[in-house]
Amino acid sequence: MHIGDSFWKGVVVLVLVMAFHIPFAQAQDPLSRKPFEQYWTKPRVVPKIGVGAQDRAFVEAGIQWHSIYKQSLTLLSKGPYCTVDVFIDESNILLGPKLGYEFTAGLLGAAVDMTYFIDHNYDGEGGNRQAVVATPKIGVSILGFANLFYGYAIPLSNERITTISQHRFSLIFNLNRDYFDLQEAPRR
Repeated sequence: MHIGDSFWKGVVVLVLVMAFHIPFAQAQDPLSRKPFEQYWTKPRVVPKIGVGAQDRAFVEAGIQWHSIYKQSLTLLSKGPYCTVDVFIDESNILLGPKLGYEFTAGLLGAAVDMTYFIDHNYDGEGGNRQAVVATPKIGVSILGFANLFYGYAIPLSNERITTISQHRFSLIFNLNRDYFDLQEAPRR
């Protein structure tokens, strides 16, 4: 019996030693990630480019202070942006620098921006005109990377740019490199 008691005491001591040392036996891997983690990436300045139509074709180029939210079911993205719309036809150039904010959630997106249009040589005699419009936009998104938006330009100034419609369609790309490797993207 004396040997049996020593055996069980030894087993209890061994179990206690293992119970307190096994969790510390392996260091945590700082690169391991949970598959269902939720986090925002650190905002970064990214190129924002696109094309669209507003009675005539235009290109849009600029930058966005862009951040991505990763969750288990989808991605969200958000950020303010500064871009320029450029409309060119045979007689004049129409420039539209703008400031705006965009938010996307999975397959839906929305944005609003304020554009200051400068219509150079609109009358063929060197005349210029300026107009300010606010444009709310809504549409479909591919997780914030590509957005197909419909927008309606609401005039805010007395002068109007009559060479373009108030209705606009645009396909915009937010070229954030974090989309290609979210697991390794810097986090907030």
